[in-house]
Order: sequence, then C-alpha cells, then structure tokens
Amino acid sequence: MHTIAITNQKGGVGKTTITAHLAVGLANRGHRVLAIDLDPQGYLTRHFGLKEELYRGEIDNIALHLTNSGHGDPTDLIVTTDEDIDLVPSNYDMRGVADALSNARNRERRLQNVISALPGGSYDYVLVDSPPNLGVLTDNAILASRRLLIPIQAEDSSLDALEMALDEIEEIEAAFGIDVDILGIAPNLVPRDGVAESTLETIRSTPGLEELVLPYEIRKRADIKYAMRRGETLYAYNDDSDMIPVFDRLAADVERSVN
Repeated sequence: MHTIAITNQKGGVGKTTITAHLAVGLANRGHRVLAIDLDPQGYLTRHFGLKEELYRGEIDNIALHLTNSGHGDPTDLIVTTDEDIDLVPSNYDMRGVADALSNARNRERRLQNVISALPGGSYDYVLVDSPPNLGVLTDNAILASRRLLIPIQAEDSSLDALEMALDEIEEIEAAFGIDVDILGIAPNLVPRDGVAESTLETIRSTPGLEELVLPYEIRKRADIKYAMRRGETLYAYNDDSDMIPVFDRLAADVERSVN
C-alpha cells in the first residue's frame, strides 16, 4: 500500500483538486484507492458530493480517532463516493484536533495509527488531502505518508512557500529519523499568460527544484470549478476536457515513481 500526502502549507493551490483527480486517475488504472480528507474545511468531502450532514453530523469520525476518542473500527469511517473512490471524510470536529493534540503523546503519529488499522491489502493507494498550513495535522500527513506531491501555483509567492515546505520536511526527517520522498511539485491552476510562464521558468531553474517540478502543468479551467460545484471530478463532469490527459499523465507518473 502506497500512502501519498498532497500537501502545501499555502492555501489556494488546488490540493483538493489534485487529490480528487489523482484518486480517480489511479482508480482508472486499475488500482484500489482510498482518499482521506485531513482538512478541517472538508473540501475533499464536498468535492465528491457528500452531503453536508456527513460533515456536520455528530457521528464517529476521523477527528475522534485522531484524538483517541473514536468508537469502533476506523474501517467504519470509510464511505464510497459516486465515482467509486473510497473516502474517509472530514468532519466539523476536525477544527479542534490541532488544539487537542497540542500536548498529546505521539501526536504526530495519530494518522499513521489510523491507516495501520486498515485491513492489509485493502488498498493500493491511500491519498491524504492535507490542510493548508503547517502544524500537527500536516506533520501527521507527512509522517504517515513519507511520499509527497506538492501542488503550487505560478505565483511569485510560491517559491517562498516551497522553501518553507522543504524546510519543514527536513525538520521532520531529522526529528523522526525518516526519509521523505517528494514525488513531484505539480504546477496547478496555471493561467495562460506571460507572468505565469515566467514564474514557472524561474521555479524550474531554481537549484534543488529542477528535478522535482513536473514538466507539464494543470491549466486553469472553468470546467474544474463547475465540476466541483456539482460534487464531481472532470472524469464524471466532462471527460472531453483537455485536462483529463494531464491528470492521466500525473497518475501514470505517480504509479511509476512508487514502483
């Protein structure tokens, strides 16, 4: 089972869009995929069209299991989406998890424990949609996954955010004696203009990033927003979109990089 965190502490870079489409792309390649919504805002849960009652419901949920207050088996948290992707949804209770874990023992390993409780061989890939900030939840995602996909936008602030993310990864590696593998830095929601192209050229030529930034971009498309509003990915909403081959390529690259 390959666990991958889609993470960047900078908000608005489209982590959820990439997580959802990568999940479907991998499933289309014959893999069993579980997605975990670790973002307290629950965007991935909404992206797959799950009802608001699930996010707001006073039910056993991922937040309770991260704080050791859960009832029953973590497998019971899994729901199946209309696009046949299994999902551990977020919940409104996730807002308080960071504070609840502030002084807890082994606080950075809580997600790892939840994933370890899943039946062996259930999934080929587990994708974790991380929150848009640094903190204990992001640390949990990195430690449980040890493989990262980092979405960025073609903005001047992206380079600073990347440097912060890489520094955080190095600190986690040193603190826990682990190696973290960055599968790729994925330019996302890229507009077709000269500023974006110039920014990407700068990022791709920055020492240490040349081999990490993917040689293709996920372009900004209205269809992606429309699909999200309907609780779907492009695969369900418009499989003629010119971004479908790009998401397919991303799934193929991820598959190749972990095997």
